[in-house]
Amino acid sequence: MRRFHRVRQKRSARQKQQRHTFSIASIVEEVQDAMCYIDFSRCRLYSNDSLREWYPSMTTQSFDTLETLTRYVYSTLERHGADSAQVMHLIQELLECATETDPKMTSRRLRFDDKTLHLIFNFTRTPRGVFIMWRDQTEAVRFEERKDSFLAELSHDFRTPLTAIHGYTELLMTRHQGSEKSYQMLTQVKQESERLERLVDNFLDYQKERYTADQLTVTTFALRPLLEDVMSSYQTTSPLHTVTFETNDVLIQADEEKLRQLLHNLIGNAIKYSPDGGTVHTSVFESAGTVTLSVSDTGIGIPEEALPYVFDEYYRVESAAHQAIKGTGLGLRICKRIAEAHGWGIHADSVYGEGTIFTIELHTRQSCPLLPSPKHSVSFD
Repeated sequence: MRRFHRVRQKRSARQKQQRHTFSIASIVEEVQDAMCYIDFSRCRLYSNDSLREWYPSMTTQSFDTLETLTRYVYSTLERHGADSAQVMHLIQELLECATETDPKMTSRRLRFDDKTLHLIFNFTRTPRGVFIMWRDQTEAVRFEERKDSFLAELSHDFRTPLTAIHGYTELLMTRHQGSEKSYQMLTQVKQESERLERLVDNFLDYQKERYTADQLTVTTFALRPLLEDVMSSYQTTSPLHTVTFETNDVLIQADEEKLRQLLHNLIGNAIKYSPDGGTVHTSVFESAGTVTLSVSDTGIGIPEEALPYVFDEYYRVESAAHQAIKGTGLGLRICKRIAEAHGWGIHADSVYGEGTIFTIELHTRQSCPLLPSPKHSVSFD
């Protein structure tokens, strides 16, 4: 009787495994897109006809060990023109995610000699494995490359005359230091040329599909000198506003030029939406290892129902006070993209008719200690 029971258990387990094998093979074969499934538990690779059209040798088969399986995938992809370092990194990521409870790896782009593929991952827990959908993005990537080339050329065409204006203005400023009126006028020309350059940066940056950490030039720098430089540019161009800032001597890791662009967007936005003048204040403080930067104003504010949408592209608040002020609806969207590329959080709080405050949580890659020194507060009236 016991022997019969053991035989029935083995048969049941074998049938369950057969049903499981059939279900995974069926899923992979029935998908129209190129697809494979890597079973890390049983060291088995499943593929469908669409994937085998690209890579005939990548057939459904079993392997003795997981190492043998990964070596096979590596050699197959490398043989078809994939970058060996990129493939090695991809396999390493897959193996790491296979042991995680909630893998964050959702997709990757893999370049071959003749095509670029977008790989989409769906991890399974029982069995431990991953479905991989392969999609050809060669034409989309080529279009992106052509667009980037065009934007680079356009950027050069824009910046060449702006650089000339900037340079000649600085030369004239050195020759008119004795004339206060001429010097102030040239200073304003210089600042307006810088503002036009920032507008060009906003436009060109927005044409990029996204910012990523790889596109940032991250350095460690003191935040106070950057704030002083940014605030000084509003001294003559915004006579109706009191532009101030307050900070400790904080060191931060970030792309300095992108942070400068973000600050100009927020402060310029605060000034624009305070048409009757007022105070625009930037403050920096540290709490629980996070450096927080905020830009507040005493302007017209934002209605509560509009707050969830202020970072959307082309969004303009539909109120009489806001519609009278010209804008593109891109500035805050670019701020959010810069923040997200750094891994920072950004949000807005406002009381309509009283003012708005934008807050950025500067999560840095290393701790950014506030150096022991007194606060510095600077005001430009």
